[in-house]
Amino acid sequence: METMSFPKSLSVPPRRNFAFRNWAGIYSSRAQLYFQPTSVQEVVEIVNEARRQKKTVVTIGSGHSPSDMCMTKEWLVNLDKLNQVHEFKEFPEDHYADVTVDAGMRVYQLSELVGARGYAIQNLGSISEQSVAGIISTGTHGSSPYHGLVSSQYVNLTIVNGKGEVVFLDAENEPEIFRAAMLSLGKIGIIVRATIRVVPAFHIKSTQEVIDFDTVLSRWNSLWTSSEFIRVWWYPYSRKCILWRGVKTEDPLTAPRRSWWGTSMGRLFYESLLWFTVKVYPPLTPVVERFVFRMQYGDVQLGGGDIEVANSIDSLNMDCLFSQFVDEWACPLENGLEVLRSLDHFVGQAAQNKDYYVHVPVEIRCSNTTLPPQVLDTKDRTSVSPGPVYGNVLRPYLDNTPRREYEPLADVTNSQLTLYINATMYRPFRSNTPIRKWYTIFEETMAAAGGKPHWAKNFLGSTSLVPHPEKKESDYADHEMRGMAKRFQECYGDDLRAFRKVRREQDPENVFVSNREWSLRNGIVEAEELD
Repeated sequence: METMSFPKSLSVPPRRNFAFRNWAGIYSSRAQLYFQPTSVQEVVEIVNEARRQKKTVVTIGSGHSPSDMCMTKEWLVNLDKLNQVHEFKEFPEDHYADVTVDAGMRVYQLSELVGARGYAIQNLGSISEQSVAGIISTGTHGSSPYHGLVSSQYVNLTIVNGKGEVVFLDAENEPEIFRAAMLSLGKIGIIVRATIRVVPAFHIKSTQEVIDFDTVLSRWNSLWTSSEFIRVWWYPYSRKCILWRGVKTEDPLTAPRRSWWGTSMGRLFYESLLWFTVKVYPPLTPVVERFVFRMQYGDVQLGGGDIEVANSIDSLNMDCLFSQFVDEWACPLENGLEVLRSLDHFVGQAAQNKDYYVHVPVEIRCSNTTLPPQVLDTKDRTSVSPGPVYGNVLRPYLDNTPRREYEPLADVTNSQLTLYINATMYRPFRSNTPIRKWYTIFEETMAAAGGKPHWAKNFLGSTSLVPHPEKKESDYADHEMRGMAKRFQECYGDDLRAFRKVRREQDPENVFVSNREWSLRNGIVEAEELD
């Protein structure tokens, strides 16, 4: 350090030469310094010193993104120690509460906090390990024709921007910065505090049915509006799906469903089978899928389904199993039939030709990211009323879902909904699996259907989609991201330009353009901004 002695000014001295690896274990980096601030003022000090020393800063939480977007050789900031509760304000007549917490609090900790007061987070993604800041920073969503992005539950944010300023954001105070900060990719500042709108605690009664893939297609037009929470897991080689649907209920909890791969032996056996198919004999992959499907779900078409009542967290979160590559895209739901028929054809043809194989399940979900013109009146709600209680009704600039007109919940149709398809490829015992052929087909199919990728996942792109490829196509590893700058400039248009404008104003010295290669290859910044 030149003049500022961080060990004296910070409660927790920074660690030098810190090795960071993401949850999937795909990427790792060694940061020059690793900070764990305990107050907003300490965050300000770190940002100001980064500006003075011309360093860049990356904020990390659980590291669940499987991409390389958070890799850096410079400074890492982790907010795990910035996790205090500041206010819990109840609005019983409106059937919600607003809780203000430090943004380093993990989502599972927030769930425990509000649960002790009789409340619950309204909608969740597949896990609760992320921080309060991290869960919104890349566009996390759940699976529901009524609920949208998790960020729509946030009432306000406080950030420390690249100028070292503490800025309060909500729909009335700096709404344009708020729109950028709700899906910021960590590029405009560090979110240090947030107010989240929560609702009275609820259970979810779910049914889980084994159905044929063709049955999903034949029910498509009515399927996605048939329940408040819904998701489908597709097993292409078995040509079967698991249809999971859930509704809020006051019914008592029941015993959890049996899970073969949830047992130690089942899990180990499954991962060992995957390793064999990846490293020894790939054509065995369809056989392994059919075996695992039978062990986990059985062969029976369940009709009414296997019923379970669980708390909202256990119902909405799921077991991610093993280290994995993940490529997830969003497109208009009305294009879903064409997409699935195409993917089904490509997967079957590839297996027949022994060209490539996919892992399962392929996860299919939906969301309703349309927003009303103003926050809705909630006085007539009950603890089991469907749908969201909005914290804000602003659309983040980098929301990757299609723009649709809002309709009241009672009138929701497929035309308002976004389809998400998640192509997971496991890394058994953390060994890489070939993904390039499958993900290229998958991305081309989703792009043709008007789709865009989830920002935090392993989308690959192409050297033809970046202004200046980092290297020749032949020099890329199978799983390396090439980039999508040109496509993003085209499909986000004015929203991307508005985001860039906010980013430049809030971070004029590029403190938060940490992984500059990731930012350039995906058009978040332009080369001239970094000169």
